[in-house]
Amino acid sequence: MSDIDRRRPGRKRFIIYGLLFTMTLINYFDRTVLSIAMPVLIQQFALTPVAVGYLLSAFIWSYAPCQLPAGVLLDRWGTRATAARCIAFWSAATALTGAATSFTFVFFTRLLLGIGESPTFPLAARSIREWAPVRERALAFSISGSGPAFGTAVSAITIAWLVATIGWRLAFVCSGVLGFIWVMVWLLVYRDPEHAQWLGEDERQMILRERSPGGTSDAHAMPLRELLSYQTMWGLFLVQGCVNYTQYLFLTWLPTYLVQSRGLNILHSGLQTGICYFGAMVLTIAMGRLCDYMLTPAAVQAGKRRYAVVIFAFGASVMVLAPFTSSEVLLLAEITFSLACVQSVFVNTYSLTNDLLHAGKSIGTAIGWIQLGGNIFGLAAPIATGYIVAATGSFTSAFLLAGGLLIIGAVLTLTMTRRPVGEPLVVAIAA
Repeated sequence: MSDIDRRRPGRKRFIIYGLLFTMTLINYFDRTVLSIAMPVLIQQFALTPVAVGYLLSAFIWSYAPCQLPAGVLLDRWGTRATAARCIAFWSAATALTGAATSFTFVFFTRLLLGIGESPTFPLAARSIREWAPVRERALAFSISGSGPAFGTAVSAITIAWLVATIGWRLAFVCSGVLGFIWVMVWLLVYRDPEHAQWLGEDERQMILRERSPGGTSDAHAMPLRELLSYQTMWGLFLVQGCVNYTQYLFLTWLPTYLVQSRGLNILHSGLQTGICYFGAMVLTIAMGRLCDYMLTPAAVQAGKRRYAVVIFAFGASVMVLAPFTSSEVLLLAEITFSLACVQSVFVNTYSLTNDLLHAGKSIGTAIGWIQLGGNIFGLAAPIATGYIVAATGSFTSAFLLAGGLLIIGAVLTLTMTRRPVGEPLVVAIAA
């Protein structure tokens, strides 16, 4: 081993971050196929705006209630097995949608998709808890968390092209195949750092030494009842919900909004949606790196990452300007910035949960809990938007409602996420 190798542990852990990035990319690719293809399905199945809202929300109906069971099973089964089983399941559900003959058939396959996708973010959080040093935790979450933006960007462009050229049915099949390819790679590569033979010994020891902040334990677990006795867990539950409403508003209705309110065709709307999500991906990674740079180890232990959540939640509320913006360039800039801030909120709520949770072996359950909150609100977004559009003939009130929830989420972060979960951290929480 050279002197350089001895002085600097490797960076092979970024292989794991890359796998998590592609996992969440495929996750959102499969989620957004329906929203991209929806203008075609509206015509084929004669769907009303209310019916569209229910169909776009279908996967959340199963995704939300499965969050807690998924987190508990993840903590029991482990990262490697859970990922392989669930991603194979949801990929099959996506491909099956291509055989749909009715509204009911599509609704059913989207329910299956929700079940399969439910462990995704608890799984990413557990993987990062196992692999990422605290000093680059926000970066790791940013890489993983930028997968949804990139997946949505790629699907917006490629699925729009596939729908226009080979039809919506084969678009779903092509999307499903991606997941099976990922599972094969995952099973070949993923092990925990203690047993990954491809990991250098210096890097292995660095990860094991630096992956837990002071006062936390990766050997300790807490039951759900004990976790929920802490106000912080309820605060994170509500914050995730307030912000996730905007996430699902964009995820489910943005392409249709661009077609119906801005007069774009399906290819143009797909391109514009892709531009927004690609820009959001780049900004999310940059924002995560900035958070890691600005937060010292003492600040992390003191729970000060919550201030980043507040700043990004306020930043995301710029989306309320979209209905009043006539310039297409400015509209895309507003949506891109809002999406990046929404993703950065998630990056920092997951990181904050890791920072404040003493019981490291309960991270799957803890993330499953806050994901449940996010998706209860997320379930309402496409349905409420459908009713608002049907009643008012525009999207303005839907955007204003989402902006109001973002502000509420920022306030809740300041007031309800101030204390650690479990044993006190070494550094007292700042007032």
